[in-house]
This record gives sequence, C-alpha cells and structure tokens, in this order.
Amino acid sequence: MMCLYLKSLFIKAKTTFESCIQRNRTIIKATAIAFFTVVLLSIFLTVLVFSTAPRLSDWLKSVAESERSYIAIPPPFTEELYSYIFLNNVGHFWNPFKMLVWVPLLGTFVMGLELLLNGGVIGVVAVIAGTTHGVFYPIVGLTPHGILEIPAFILQFASIIRWHVTTIEAIMAKITGEKMESAKFKRDIKDTVILAVASVILFMIAAAVETYITPYLLGM
Repeated sequence: MMCLYLKSLFIKAKTTFESCIQRNRTIIKATAIAFFTVVLLSIFLTVLVFSTAPRLSDWLKSVAESERSYIAIPPPFTEELYSYIFLNNVGHFWNPFKMLVWVPLLGTFVMGLELLLNGGVIGVVAVIAGTTHGVFYPIVGLTPHGILEIPAFILQFASIIRWHVTTIEAIMAKITGEKMESAKFKRDIKDTVILAVASVILFMIAAAVETYITPYLLGM
C-alpha cells in the first residue's frame, strides 16, 4: 500500500515538474543561452589575455593559490567539504545579502551581476586549470558535477526571473487598476517555488558528486 502511495506521489511530482518546465521553457532557454554565452566569452577572453600577456596568467595563478591559503577548504571525501560546497552554491541566492535578488525590480540588477560573476568564474577557472594541469584536467574536474550544477544555477536564475515577472505584473495591475488573474498569479508563484526547490535538489546531488567522485577521478 505504501509503495503504491509513494509511486503515485512520485508520478504526481514528475507531472507537476514537467508542466512547470513546459510553462517556463522560454525563460529557461533564455537563461541557459545567457549563462553559456557568458561562460564561452569568459573562456575566449581569458585565453586571449593569457596568450598575449603571459605574466597576467602567472599573476592570476598566484592569486588563486594565495586565496586557497586564506580559505580553509575541507579535504575531499568528507562531510565538511560537502557542506562547504553545497552552502557556497546555495548561498549565492539564499544568504541574507544576496537575497536582494528576490526584491522586485532591484533584484534584476543583482541577478544580472550574479549571472556574469558565476559564468565568468567558471570560464576563468576552466582555463587556469587547463593551462596548469593540462586540457583534460578541467574536463574531468568540472564535467561530472557540472552537468548537475550548471542546470541547478539555470533553474535558480529561471526561478528568480519567474518571480520578478510575476510580481511586476501584479504591481502593474495594481497601479493601472486592472484586474489581476488570481489563478495565474498563484500558478506563477507555485512555479517559482518548484524551480527553486528543483535547483536546491540538483545542488545537493552536485555537491555529493564534487565531494566523493570528482576527487577520485582526479586522483586526489
């Protein structure tokens, strides 16, 4: 009986999630395009700068090494590292300061900066890792958890965009005196929550992969 209940619950959750993705596919596609564009531009510009200014490459590597000495990153294969990675990723949107991304209108600017920052950092880190350890190092080091972590970021950005569109539509309806569709408003808020929860779940799985699988693949 319990198995049938869990199965029906899973099917309902799957259907709800698929419907949410379908309704917000344009937002998700636009977010993905923007994110990958930033990553590719970051990779291209970093390679260009490194090839024309080798000293800058050495300086950035030394900065990265010095940052590691200041930030106590837990060792691989530990719960401490898992918590560090998971909270760091989720913290981009849920710590007190960065929750400004949820403030209507103002949050759109903060979110844009976050997208540029995250995409840019991924590109720079990939190039530095490739030039330091070889081209296959960033592929092995970033791909296993990246196939989960990047969609998590995209869904989180899409969740925030969905929230902003919904709240701005409600504010405009209030200002102009137009009747707001209550059913649509509730559905859009529900979609915001679904996308946010899905991103957190993906962050949890990605953190586990980065903690227990990636170090093994890199021989750490």
